[in-house]
Amino acid sequence: MNEKYTTDKILIFDIDETLTVTNAKIVVTDTKTGKSFELTTAEFNSYEKNKRHIINFDQFKSIEILKAGKIIDKYFNILTKNYNKGIAIGIITARDSQSLIYEFFRYHLGFHIDQKLIWAVNDPIHGLTGNIQERKKQAMSWFIEQGFTDITFFDDDKNNIKLIKQLEGELGISIKTHLAKI
Repeated sequence: MNEKYTTDKILIFDIDETLTVTNAKIVVTDTKTGKSFELTTAEFNSYEKNKRHIINFDQFKSIEILKAGKIIDKYFNILTKNYNKGIAIGIITARDSQSLIYEFFRYHLGFHIDQKLIWAVNDPIHGLTGNIQERKKQAMSWFIEQGFTDITFFDDDKNNIKLIKQLEGELGISIKTHLAKI
C-alpha cells in the first residue's frame, strides 16, 4: 500500500484508451428516428453533438466491463514504475464514479491510489461544470492548487492535451503532456 507519496511531483492518467481498452460503448439515440448507434471513447472524442441525440454512458458504470478490459502496457508500466518509487499518481477521467475507479485500482490492480487524487470529472461529488475538456481542465487546476509543480499528464484525446497546455500558459507552470496512443 502506497500511503506516502510525493507532494510536488505527480503523474496523472486518463483511464479509457490511455491505461485500458474496454468494450464499453457510448450509446447514442436519435430522438426523431428512435435509432441508436454506439461509439467507442476514441470515436466520441470527435463526435459532433446533435440536439436530437440522447447520449447514454451506462456501460462505463460497470466494474465488470472495466475489469475485463485490456491494460495498455506502455502506460501501465510507467504508472507502476513511478507508483513503486513513491511518486504521486492521479487520475483524471471522463467517467462518473470516483469510487468505481478507486475500487478498480485497489482491488483489481492492487494499487492504493489516494481517492482524493482520482477525479472522475462527471461524478457529481466534484461539482465540475462545462464539457468534458473543461471539467478535465478544472480537475488539473485542483492538482496545481494542491501544490503539485512537476506534473506529467497522459491522455488519448488531443483536445484534452491542448486544454491542459493552455492551463500551463495561463498559470505559468510547466506541465509535461503525452498523447497516449494504443
